[in-house]
Amino acid sequence: MSIFVRARFDVRDRRQDGIERSATALHEAAGPEPVSPTYRWFTLPEPGAYLVLEEYADPAAPGAAPESCTGLLTSLGRCADMAFAEMYGALGPGRPDTAG
Repeated sequence: MSIFVRARFDVRDRRQDGIERSATALHEAAGPEPVSPTYRWFTLPEPGAYLVLEEYADPAAPGAAPESCTGLLTSLGRCADMAFAEMYGALGPGRPDTAG
C-alpha cells in the first residue's frame, strides 16, 4: 500500500525564485525512483503558495530523504515555511490506515 504526502509551503520574504529553484532541483534529484512514483509541485492561486504531492511505495520512505537532497531541503527551508503536511496510508507494520 502506498503512502501519500500533501504539503503546503508559503514563500518567506519574497524569495519566490529560491523556492522555485529548490523545488525544481528536488524534483530532478528524486528522479525515477521506484519508491517515489509521484513527486509533483504546484503553484497555488495565493501569491507565494506552493503544494507538493508525493507518493511512496515503501511506508518508511517519506522520512528517509536521500543524502543528495539534504542541502536542497535546507535551501527550501530558507525560502519558505511549511504551512502544513498531511500523510495518508498505513504508516507502519500492523498499524491501521490513518490520515493526518
